[in-house]
Amino acid sequence: MSLRTLYRRYRNPLTSTDGHILYYNWWNKQPADEIWFTSFLQKRGFLERYPKTRFVFFSSLGSVNILRLDVAAHPSRYQRKRIFFNGENNHHPNFKPYLHNLLDYNSIDLSLGFDYTDAPRYMRFPLWILEMFPPQSTVDDIKRICDTLSHQHLADTRNRFCALVSGNRGKDDPGAIMRTNIVHQLNTIAPVDCAGKLLHNTDDLKEHFGDNKAEYLKQYRFYICPENASVEGYVTEKVFHAIGSGCIPIYWGANSNPEPDMLNRDAILFWNPDGDNEALLKQIAELEGNAALYRDFFEQSRLKDDAWQIIVNYFESLEQHLNNLFQ
Repeated sequence: MSLRTLYRRYRNPLTSTDGHILYYNWWNKQPADEIWFTSFLQKRGFLERYPKTRFVFFSSLGSVNILRLDVAAHPSRYQRKRIFFNGENNHHPNFKPYLHNLLDYNSIDLSLGFDYTDAPRYMRFPLWILEMFPPQSTVDDIKRICDTLSHQHLADTRNRFCALVSGNRGKDDPGAIMRTNIVHQLNTIAPVDCAGKLLHNTDDLKEHFGDNKAEYLKQYRFYICPENASVEGYVTEKVFHAIGSGCIPIYWGANSNPEPDMLNRDAILFWNPDGDNEALLKQIAELEGNAALYRDFFEQSRLKDDAWQIIVNYFESLEQHLNNLFQ
């Protein structure tokens, strides 16, 4: 990337309407005012308590030199708090500069990611929280959301077998290869509907559900939702989308132990891309062919009983870490 291009990107961050919150190397699908952290800072009163402060967020979808430019342009840290949030697998070679969650840069005041790292300026805050729990959530809201996720109602409209919604297209992409293999093996039980770009065979998601994946998945008994890598702690929204839509997840990732404090492993079906899945395929076939057996599996609690406390702790800890930046 040329210096001119880098500088142009630095000069045009995603910026909240009030100008107090900036985002660099971020996902560009939504305006800054709609980003989770913007609402969290606003709802928790940070902008009112610290009106002269600029909260500058960085992520890993771009050059780390953006951070260096910001430090050069604003060497004083008195009225500028720099926060790194990583929602990607920073252990992948493509994200090598972000392997240590930018903790090797003293200019970062707070780092948030999925790793289990014991560091003074770091807090584990996985991506799925942003997807499942609105930033303004109260304790009662969190309890209600967890209860809804954990205890699903088996409706008669859940009358289709299994879905895949994936954008992986490159035939040599490991994630595409794995998902293709899962679909081909599950097709021996019943046809899998693929509504994404990978193995696309149905337009129902777009034509009948307006690209609302959560509503679309409510037709299905199973959902294929592996991660793109199996790394301890690396859990994205995928398994939670399955749970939130009431599907039984067919999952791979996080060393087959996703969010052990939150999720009931017995309610998840684990795929092994490097081994024999004969027993798993037999179990899926039995669940698909026996309504009573499926109901018993479906009605398990998806979350552990104290899952809501874990989320409340995440919210409270994030607020405390942000407050600590001003101590």
